[in-house]
Amino acid sequence: MPAHQNNNNHKDSSTYTALWFICIVLITAWIASCSPWQKRYGFTSKEELSELESIPKLLNALEDKDWFVRMKAAIALGNIGPEAEEAIPALKLMIQDSDYDVRREAAVAMEKIGTEKDPEIPVLILINALEDQGWSKVKKAAEELGEMGPKAKTAVPALVTVIKKQDHYLHLYWSARVAAIQALGKIGPDAGRAVPTLIATNSTENDLRIRVEIAIALAKLGKDANAAIPELLAMAEGDKNPTVRVEATRTLGLIGPDAAEAMPVLVKIFEEDENPYICEQAAFAMGKIEPSSKLAVDTFSRSLVDDDPRIRNYAAKTLADIGPYAKNATPALTNALVTDDQDLVRLEAARALGNIGPDAKYSAPALIQTLDTENVKLRQETIKALAKIGPVDKNVVTATIKALTDFNPEVKLNAIQALVNYNINNSEVMGALQKLSEKEKNKDVKTAVDAAIIQLQKSGKSSA
Repeated sequence: MPAHQNNNNHKDSSTYTALWFICIVLITAWIASCSPWQKRYGFTSKEELSELESIPKLLNALEDKDWFVRMKAAIALGNIGPEAEEAIPALKLMIQDSDYDVRREAAVAMEKIGTEKDPEIPVLILINALEDQGWSKVKKAAEELGEMGPKAKTAVPALVTVIKKQDHYLHLYWSARVAAIQALGKIGPDAGRAVPTLIATNSTENDLRIRVEIAIALAKLGKDANAAIPELLAMAEGDKNPTVRVEATRTLGLIGPDAAEAMPVLVKIFEEDENPYICEQAAFAMGKIEPSSKLAVDTFSRSLVDDDPRIRNYAAKTLADIGPYAKNATPALTNALVTDDQDLVRLEAARALGNIGPDAKYSAPALIQTLDTENVKLRQETIKALAKIGPVDKNVVTATIKALTDFNPEVKLNAIQALVNYNINNSEVMGALQKLSEKEKNKDVKTAVDAAIIQLQKSGKSSA
């Protein structure tokens, strides 16, 4: 190779090296230099962005009209870390910024500075996460907000936005919407402003899971949920899915007396619906909405002779929960106690008669008869009922004394309590109690009978 060609190649190589060196120097200088927005806020180098003295300048930059500047200022404050605590109030305001990137970086910055600086910060960070395009992150954020309960009340508008979102490209987004609805329920009455959205969503929603969760959540949103009563009635009576109908019916009961307009529909559901689970919730709802309602008591009384034992059981159980208001059902309950072929129904009938109290005194002979049943739990409930109704006559006292000899300790304990309630200390009662005290081996029964003897000696009446 000619010598002059070697010299040319050497010169070219040297030139390229020099050019690369110059480029590196220029790039380094450019990186180290400040961008226009930084210069505008008085920064002379990028290193200054991480210094505490820069915080006031960065706070000013958060108010810049350019979203890019606001975003960069938020990033810089976050990079300073916990020592930028004074920036928290301004960053909290940035969560409401019109630009998503600014909101995102403000949330990240607050997390870097420290969530313990302000109890509201974790909520704001999660509110920002609800804007993510992926269903999994939104779902997780909604679940965490729900775990916070009422403390997350400021997240209600953001959760409503999630619920309204109709996803057309990712079918799994329904789970994020479900999590948002559940979060509203856990926040409770403070999320009441979301009721109109839940009503509107339910009326157009095809997804079963969404409708079920809406019905469940409405029960937890306080007085604001009253506006949903017409929608809940429509769900309870007409929804094609039984699960939705069950939950809507139950929610009407949980709303309570304010849902009085639902009573006729609930009676119709209880008497006509073929799904026993829906009937059960209709009974529950009537008992909660208007326990003193003649309509409800009459409905349950008639249902005590239904062909389906589950319906008879629901009716007796609800009458038991209604208590003294169910006194007009005493004849029907007494008949069920004596004639029903299902011990569960008879047990609930006995409990109902006891809860009615002295007004159920005409059921005493039937209760005495029931004490001979082989079903231990039924005997227990029967003696409890007699204790609440009181010593109607000598036959009641005699039957109660006889129950002191039952082999089951619980029956004995209930009989002891019944005699204390009767407040009688004649020779028959005191002799039976004393005899039990002398022979009883069960420690609990022995303690109870000895206490009863002392109490009746002090305050008991000497005649039945």
